[in-house]
Amino acid sequence: MRSLTIGGRVNLLSVLAVAGLLLVTGLSLMKLDGVMRAEIADRTKKTVEVAHSVVSHYQAQEQLGVMTRPQAQAAALSTLRALRYGQDDYFWVNDMQPRMVMHPFSPQLEGQDLSTKTDADGVFMFREMTEIARRDGAGFLNYRWAKPGQEEPASKVSYVKAFKPWGWVIGSGVYTDQIVAAVARAALTLGGMALAVALAMGVAGWMLGRSVAGPVVALADRMKRLADGDKATAIPGLARHDEIGRMAGALEVFRDAAIANDRLEAEAVAQRAAAEEERVLVEAEKARVAEEDRVAVVALGQGLQAMANGDLTHRMTAQVAARSEQLKSDFNTAIAQLEQAVAVVVDNVAAIRSGSSEISQASDDLSRRTEQQAASLEETAAALDEITATVNRTADGARQASGVVQAARGDAEKSGQVVRDAVEAMTAIEQSSAQIGNIIGVIDEIAFQTNLLALNAGVEAARAGDAGRGFAVVASEVRALAQRSAEAAKEIKTLISASGQQVGAGVTLVGQTGEALQRIVSRVAEIDGLVSEISASAQEQATGLQQVNTAVNQMDQVTQQNAAMVEQSTAASHSLAQEADVLASSVSRFRTGHAAAPVAVRKPAPAAAPAPARTPEPVAQTIAALKTVGRGGARKPALAVVTDGWEEF
Repeated sequence: MRSLTIGGRVNLLSVLAVAGLLLVTGLSLMKLDGVMRAEIADRTKKTVEVAHSVVSHYQAQEQLGVMTRPQAQAAALSTLRALRYGQDDYFWVNDMQPRMVMHPFSPQLEGQDLSTKTDADGVFMFREMTEIARRDGAGFLNYRWAKPGQEEPASKVSYVKAFKPWGWVIGSGVYTDQIVAAVARAALTLGGMALAVALAMGVAGWMLGRSVAGPVVALADRMKRLADGDKATAIPGLARHDEIGRMAGALEVFRDAAIANDRLEAEAVAQRAAAEEERVLVEAEKARVAEEDRVAVVALGQGLQAMANGDLTHRMTAQVAARSEQLKSDFNTAIAQLEQAVAVVVDNVAAIRSGSSEISQASDDLSRRTEQQAASLEETAAALDEITATVNRTADGARQASGVVQAARGDAEKSGQVVRDAVEAMTAIEQSSAQIGNIIGVIDEIAFQTNLLALNAGVEAARAGDAGRGFAVVASEVRALAQRSAEAAKEIKTLISASGQQVGAGVTLVGQTGEALQRIVSRVAEIDGLVSEISASAQEQATGLQQVNTAVNQMDQVTQQNAAMVEQSTAASHSLAQEADVLASSVSRFRTGHAAAPVAVRKPAPAAAPAPARTPEPVAQTIAALKTVGRGGARKPALAVVTDGWEEF
């Protein structure tokens, strides 16, 4: 595909379109042939089924006694012989031997053995038809058979169906040469149309390829000349308004850009020469300024080196340029102020070290006492949480038990109502059974009267002789139906009587069940009252214990916060002492012009002895209050003493 030109690709598209058109035409002809054959086969099947229903009608007349079997068969064959559909289509009948029973166009075949009869291709068609009817009951068979008025045999599709009561095979066939002729006509028509469309598409594809490929080739040649340096020749296709015109416009932009690029290169050469002269002058000025800056930087570096070594008495004395005089003055001023500040810091470091040591010792003692107090209170809070959880579970269990008992009471009351409804329903069923019994009695009387009427009708039909034979058959059937209706009414009446007795027994049993359920409801009500009292007591204990638990948890939180704050204070005091030592060692290496003040060192205060481990008084009082609550006592005293005895903090 990559080696094809644009015109070749357009022509290839036209060829593919023509091939697709021819393929669609062929598929359409095949579909038309299949549809016509299916339509003819369905029409043949339906006509044979009509003939089968005609024979069934006469066989029904034989069963009713209106005709004998020979009369019924003769009438059926006479009817089928005269039936026609289509142009020359007909019906025939053979038996299971096979032997021809009736053929409207070949009466000489009637009574002959057809088992050795073959079509133009040697197919034992009647033997195959008989086998299809015996095996499947009905089916299709294709063969070739002589067509009336034509010497050459024609293709034919036949449908046969067995009529088992008389041992017949009813069949009919349709010649398919008309399908071939119709498909051939359609092929000629569609082929002519497809050929005309193919020619039109070929011519249109060739013209389209030329109209697209010509301008593109011209543009490609102009691009090659532009790449070789030809910027004077005009661009073809600029006046077009399609894609070719846009490509020509883009090529025009490239040509203008190339011309502008040549002009810019000439201007750039001139600018580079002027810039070189200016660069020489700037480099000389930069060299002079750099020497002056070097002198100032060297002097400043000496001053910074002395300050880094701790000598704050050094000053800048070198001669520098006028623009660096401000830098020299600022450096000398800054190092003088730094000398004064460091002298003050050295004097105050000793006092800071002494104060931070005392703060650190006091913070350590406070931290130890706070940690002991927080641990004791945390153990108390944990134990109180466990007790609270146990009492809450007890209260929840009591509430659940109360809910279950109330649900059981409601279910028992609903069951009593259901039993009462069941009693009423069974009473209604018993009444309905009595009414149905009365209706069955009426049906029995109607059946008796119908039997008498049928008997009278039979007598009248017998008097009429042959003319009333059919009416006699109807009267006998009506009489038989009346007798069966009377017997069924008697059986239903017996069943309804038994059902009424069983319903009465069921009413008695349901009434006894209702009394038992009423007694159960009263017992469940007593249990509900007891469980409600237990639930109320457990809930009251859980509420009181929850209040105590809340107070202890608040105390635990406050103590933990205090312990955390003391830890932070201790850490801060130690950090302050360390920072003071570091600061003292840092400023000791600076040399200033002032004499250092003497450092006063204080002795650290003796550490306080650790307090003995004991249970705080508020915790002991809280535990005593919990014991009182567990026995169902008052809760207010336990809450009141929580705020006492916290002076240790």
